[in-house]
Amino acid sequence: MRIILCVLWLLPSLAMAEVNYGNWLAGSIVKRYTPTIDAMTHHGWDHSNSAILHGIEKIYLKNHDKKYLRYIKAYADQFVNADGSIKGLLLTLDGMHPGVICLFLYEQTGDKKYLLAAKTMRDHLIGTPIKPSQFNKTPEGGYWHKTDEKYKNVMSVDGLYMAYPFLVHYAVIANEKELLDVAAKQILLAAERSYNIKANLPYHAWNYDKEKPWANKITGTSSQFWSRTTGWYSMALVDVLEYFPKDHPAYNNILLAFQSLAQGIKASQNPQDGLWYQVLDAYDKPLNYPETSGSAMIVYALQKGVNLKLIDAAYHDIAEKGWSGIKTKVATFNDGGPQINSVAPPMGSQINYDGYVAIRPVSVPVAEGAHYPHGYIGVLMAASVMEN
Repeated sequence: MRIILCVLWLLPSLAMAEVNYGNWLAGSIVKRYTPTIDAMTHHGWDHSNSAILHGIEKIYLKNHDKKYLRYIKAYADQFVNADGSIKGLLLTLDGMHPGVICLFLYEQTGDKKYLLAAKTMRDHLIGTPIKPSQFNKTPEGGYWHKTDEKYKNVMSVDGLYMAYPFLVHYAVIANEKELLDVAAKQILLAAERSYNIKANLPYHAWNYDKEKPWANKITGTSSQFWSRTTGWYSMALVDVLEYFPKDHPAYNNILLAFQSLAQGIKASQNPQDGLWYQVLDAYDKPLNYPETSGSAMIVYALQKGVNLKLIDAAYHDIAEKGWSGIKTKVATFNDGGPQINSVAPPMGSQINYDGYVAIRPVSVPVAEGAHYPHGYIGVLMAASVMEN
């Protein structure tokens, strides 16, 4: 009887230990949003779709379940034509992210239309002698985050993730070394303008004109270290470093940027729950809250950095503590799939701390209302490196 009781007592903990969050989440997304992920966002050829699929891609590379490959391909084929032209290209760095899906599908299927589509993306951003780029730049040559008046002369470190892991990977595949110089210039310019060397963290954005309401009138930076900006930035650096040639003159500077960021990330982790908060360096301040999407992106970046031997192996413990905290923010939704809680909704740069914490967290999915993709993105990415 004692043996039976002990086994029964252990069953709940054993069941929880066997949960594979990556498979659970990826499978649920495929079921929830049909026929493609665009049924969730209706944003078309944009990062809000492709970043989720990029996370599913990483789960696929671990479990090789063909339904995930079919799901990613179905999205791309909505927009990519046989000649590599693409419907619905956007003049935003956010709209550059689907390029990673093109490269993934080319590598998995061998279909050259996806490589042609990747070239279309490259030409869209960089331009060609026949058709110059329509993307705007600051006087120093940094791409605006979006080519519209609201983002005039604004660089955001978010944009580094949207464009440059793709561009660097494409540069290696297509042997276009000059693209490495383009990516390095943008990455290091954004780091130089947005980075706080005391905190080792990036501000949300930077305005060349220093005219935006949120911009510091002397430095042009926004005022706070936002969780998801640091998440995007950390993933950008580690994913770029995965492909960036070590003999390139900029490699060591990009590596130093990542190693310095890791220090700031370590210092801003809440030791109690292992998470990173909406405003990173103020987890103990009123109204601040644990922010799951940024935390999960950070976990991915740290663990991948350890795996690639870019940072000290001791950062695994930081990532593991963060992953444990993230799992406390995952509940079971009424469809049996996971619900990701405590996610900051989309937002631009806010004027001050109060502005950031006034925007309260959401869950995804919800019974009614918008389904925000960001929680999905981070947890998929974290699961891809934290689970065997």
